Amino acid sequence: MNPRAPLSHEDLATYAHELRGALTVIAGYSELLRRRLSATDRDAALDGIERAIRRADALCADALAGRPAGKAALEHSPLSLGLLAEQVVADQRSATGRTIDVTVEGMAQVLGDADALARVLGNLIDNAAKYSLSAAPIEVRVGEEQGAAGAMCVVEVADRGPGIPQEESQRVLEPFARLERDAARSGIGLGLSIASDVVSAHGGRLTIMARDGGGTVARLELPPA
Repeated sequence: MNPRAPLSHEDLATYAHELRGALTVIAGYSELLRRRLSATDRDAALDGIERAIRRADALCADALAGRPAGKAALEHSPLSLGLLAEQVVADQRSATGRTIDVTVEGMAQVLGDADALARVLGNLIDNAAKYSLSAAPIEVRVGEEQGAAGAMCVVEVADRGPGIPQEESQRVLEPFARLERDAARSGIGLGLSIASDVVSAHGGRLTIMARDGGGTVARLELPPA
């Protein structure tokens, strides 16, 4: 039997990054459960913890199997981006303590891997929370649009942070890429590259754009089911 090739530093860093995201969600909901909650809110918090545990378990299984990060087989099942976004926003409100507004225009049905796409949206919202003003809400929009290539499903995560210079908008999608101004902030520059890889594997694309009035818009485009 041939020995399994060890995972690269980038793979290990990616798994650690994603596991930390799941643990942050669990910690946020656990803190929420210490409060006096209604039965509905308590059940919602427990559901969020269970989702995060399932995602963490899947990541551990891939890492233990020696699969390069992002190369695990994706399940392409029908899913609603609107419902997925609402779940992820609930998780990230708990994890970040930020105000996150979500607008869903239509169900935006796609064929995709729910766990992988949930990690994408989680990373985009986490980035928005990390680099934007805490007093400004993060805005998530889900919808369907007609473009030159036909119909597409769109998710946009918009913040009011310092923005990303246009000349850097492609480089920040590369692994470990960070802007010089962000050197003092926590992070290793993997969230956007992970998101870009997963979206590409779904036949879509991730674009980073400047937001009118200041800030950044991360735009995710996926083919409809």
